[in-house]
Amino acid sequence: MPRSSSLYRAAKATHKDPVDAWASIQDDPEARRSYQRARGKGGLVRASWAEAKEIVAAAHVHAIKRHGPDRVFGFSPIPAMSMASHAAGSRFISLLGGSMLSFYDWYCDLPVASPQVFGDQTDVPESADWYNASYLIMWGRTCPSPALPTRTS
Repeated sequence: MPRSSSLYRAAKATHKDPVDAWASIQDDPEARRSYQRARGKGGLVRASWAEAKEIVAAAHVHAIKRHGPDRVFGFSPIPAMSMASHAAGSRFISLLGGSMLSFYDWYCDLPVASPQVFGDQTDVPESADWYNASYLIMWGRTCPSPALPTRTS
């Protein structure tokens, strides 16, 4: 349900190529502003999945043709929530030549210095920071392997 559907439909009536249709909207400052100003105010237009995918694809191709692939950014969901979604999205962006952002970039909840100082994208202690510790406590458990026989007597 993109806001730009009605603009895209009108542009598609005069341009056969979806990328040319999208470019005509982007090249018209008033048309571009009309859907950008509506952000956060509703105004969504019903669209089919085919039309929504066509608009997204046209926008990607247009951005790459006009500005280069490094201007396309992807957002990764928290990998622990969906590895398939993370892998598919990061693979897509990588194949395009774009750049990936992490979920920390999306939520803006990571102190900026952490990844630049420690090289990791986390705000919790992890093994990458062990070398800075003056005192470590390690604990664990030895579990017998189910493949090995255990001593019963």
